[in-house]
Amino acid sequence: RDKTTKQTFDKTEGTELLGALSSRLLDAGLYCRADNRGDPVVQVAPPLISGQTEFDQIYAILHRVLDEAGRSV
Repeated sequence: RDKTTKQTFDKTEGTELLGALSSRLLDAGLYCRADNRGDPVVQVAPPLISGQTEFDQIYAILHRVLDEAGRSV
């Protein structure tokens, strides 16, 4: 919520944010798991055979979707 004070989202805000992010990330082609049991996080678990190309794709999708979400909050 606030990078300076490191204040996190409350449970309701985190649930809403992760719900929206999960669907956006899936639409962008990234399978992931949103978890709100503590601080809200997005977990990715690429296959062990993933290489630099796959990690670059994961990064690009995460960066784009999180950047878009950050501008809309």
